[in-house]
This record gives sequence, C-alpha cells and structure tokens, in this order.
Amino acid sequence: MCSGRNSRGPGLSRVSVLVLALAIGGCESGDRPAPSNDAGGDMQQMSSPSFRLSDEPEVLIGVADGRPEQELFEVAGAARLADGSVVLYEAGAFRLQKFGPDGEHLWSRGQAGEGPGDFDRFAELLVPCASRQSVLIYGPYTRRMTVFDGDGALLGTYPFAFQGTQPYDLTCTPGGRLVFSGWGLERPSEPGPYRTTADVGFADSAVVTVLREDVVGEDRLATTNPEGRLTGSAPGIWSRRLRFAATDEGVWLGTGDDYAIELLDWTGATARTIRWEGPDRAVTQPHIDAYREAVRDSFANGLDFMARNHPDRVDSRNWQGRFESRWERDQDALPSAFPAYADVRLGDDGALWIQEFARPGERSEWFALNEDGERTRAVMVPPEMTLLDIGSDWALVTFRDELDVERVALYSFVEN
Repeated sequence: MCSGRNSRGPGLSRVSVLVLALAIGGCESGDRPAPSNDAGGDMQQMSSPSFRLSDEPEVLIGVADGRPEQELFEVAGAARLADGSVVLYEAGAFRLQKFGPDGEHLWSRGQAGEGPGDFDRFAELLVPCASRQSVLIYGPYTRRMTVFDGDGALLGTYPFAFQGTQPYDLTCTPGGRLVFSGWGLERPSEPGPYRTTADVGFADSAVVTVLREDVVGEDRLATTNPEGRLTGSAPGIWSRRLRFAATDEGVWLGTGDDYAIELLDWTGATARTIRWEGPDRAVTQPHIDAYREAVRDSFANGLDFMARNHPDRVDSRNWQGRFESRWERDQDALPSAFPAYADVRLGDDGALWIQEFARPGERSEWFALNEDGERTRAVMVPPEMTLLDIGSDWALVTFRDELDVERVALYSFVEN
C-alpha cells in the first residue's frame, strides 16, 4: 500500500513536494508488495529449499561492439518492473535506459550535467520503488532526486539532503517513501579500528523525520601517512555495516552483530524482531590464512589498488615488499568475529532477502524470509555476479563476461 505520514522536519521546496507526491502516488498494487508484521521473534531454522541460477539467462543486455545503447558502463541499479521490462541506470554513461521483457531497447534518457534530466557522478537508481509510473535517480553531488515515468518522460527534480549533506545509504519503500542513514560523525584520535554510529530517517511529502538516532553502523579503520599522522579512514576488514530494507509498513534494520533483524514502525519503535540460526562467527586461523593468501595473490598478479589505479607509481617487481607492508597493517586490524550477514534486500514479491557473509575461501547464499519470518528458500548467486533485483523465482544481476564486457542478465531459479 502507499502509506505516508507527516511529522516535523525541514521542508523541501514546493516543486519537490509535487514531484515526490507524484512518485509516491504512482505506486501500483501488486508491483512490489511488502511483508506484514504480524509474526513473533521465533528462532528460524537454516533448512529451506535451495536454488541456483539457470544455466542460460532469460534476458541478456550488454555487448562489446554494437549498438551504443547496448554497451553498458558501470551499472548502478536496475529493476525488473511488473510487466517484465527492465530499467537500469549507468553511472559511467550518465544514462537511464529501459528494455522490454525480451531485452529489446525501448528508450534512453540523460547525460552528464546539472540541468533538468541530467545526472552527476555516482548517481544511483532506487530499485524498490521503481514502477511503471515512476523511476527515481538520486545524484549525491547535486543532492537532487530526478523522477521519470515509465515511458521516459521527465516528471521533475527536487533537492534532497539529510543533515546537510547526501545520505550515506539510501533506499525507498515500494510506495515511494525515502529511507536513509546519515554519516558517522566519529573522529578517531589514533590509528586503528573503530565503529561509527548514524541516524536513520525517512522522508515523504515535505518533511524529513529521524526514525532512530545513534544506531551502530560501520566498522572502519583510521589510517596514517608514513609520518604517523592521521589521514582518514576506510571500511574495516570484514566490516559490520548498518543495513536496512524499507517496506510500506516500516524498516527492517540490522547491524550484523548477530543473526537478527528488527522491524521499526514509522514511529521508530520495534514492531518485531526475527532471529535465525547461523554458523559460528568466530574468525579462525584457517580464515586468516585464506585471507592472507588471497591478498598475496592480488599483489602478485598486479590486482592490488596501487597497481590497478597508479601503475606508473609502483614497481611491479617489488610486489612482495608492498604486500608485506599491507599485511603488517591488515593483521593488526583483523576482527575476532565475522558479521552475521552482508546485506539485506526487499524482494519484488515482498520477501525479505538476506545475504550471508562470505568468509575467506567460502561462498555465500541469499535466503528469503516470508511474512511470518520463516526461511522459505535460498539461492546461490555466483561471486562474480552482483545482485540488482530479486523476485520469488528470478534474479536480475550484473557481471563482466570472459571478454570483460559488462552485462545485465535475468536468470530464473533452478532447484538444486
């Protein structure tokens, strides 16, 4: 359903109110149903039907040399709509495109810039609220939301910020309400690991509301230069991170500290908690050894950050020395436990999907919890693929093929 409520907060512009109302009012029953919250917090079992992706995709988008609209460049969000069509946004091409259920190109919109219908760097498509009525693209640098309809017509743009800047993470409910987290404000005084906290909020109509304050967020590592001065921070190794998925009834919120996730209603109160069983989270020596070997291989093969991005500044013959320097830093920052999970996602069918955290040398699955909190099915997505959207029996993914061509593909589920 398309729910909304007013509360105190800084107002958006008059244009933003109109456009956001169009986006929210355009949701369609059956496009993206949301789970109900009438179950308790029972511990769920790990057993469930297990699936893999089909050997061949139902739809395949992307070519190396062909029509320009089929040459994809840094896909940053894609959604399968109710009629089977696919909308996708390419951050590298500053372009929103739509393809039919058979993969046929229907239209393209956008270019780099700051005018109406233009896009800026690192813009992204908001998947859960994409529908035949509206598609939202958020540009973090211009702090602007751009709204198109399903035929590619520009409905309008409006400014959007949270606590004076772009949100750290951003999603939406199926009905169009925006849900987001802020930036951690912690400023470490010494190098090493630390953890951020962040506020979580939502917005619709003309108001922005803080849903919950000071939620524990991301594990980060404060870094220094050779002189020992603090230079910034980066995500920690095997980092826990604040994850959330938004439904029209509330927000599923998890921190990765344990095998649990809670549903916040729109007042910020906990309406429900789901817990499930999972493997021991302890980091063992075999995990550390596997991680060290993987890092070593990346340096030996010229795949580390400096070799890939600044090859003129490194001596490829001295990869061993650079690896040892990296490992000296990493081994002091390894946590004692893995995150309980890596990500959460609201499926097209309203199910809550949770991604297991992939430990070194292991693979992970996505598994679904239904409206009663029961684990109903699991699917293995190959590690070289990134999940974009998911339904009850299909997954939309992006990957690079053996020729390094970027592709978007729709796969059906096949039972293992």
